[in-house]
Amino acid sequence: MTRDTRRSGLSLIIVGVVGILFFWLTDPRWGVLPPGERPATVVDAVRQATPGTLIGLAASALVLLIGLWLMTRRVS
Repeated sequence: MTRDTRRSGLSLIIVGVVGILFFWLTDPRWGVLPPGERPATVVDAVRQATPGTLIGLAASALVLLIGLWLMTRRVS
């Protein structure tokens, strides 16, 4: 495996993990928001944020999986 492929795989793994953390931490239901920044109606905020959070988590997981695949590839 060339160094460039390994470096690309590692970069994608890092970006995938950071993306997952971002979408998880900023979600109104699962995330960590200070008490002053929580929306007044949590139910409405969760309903509005759920599609974006799920798509963001799925895309970040896909990037992470591609990075893992690149790291485990063998040169033929």
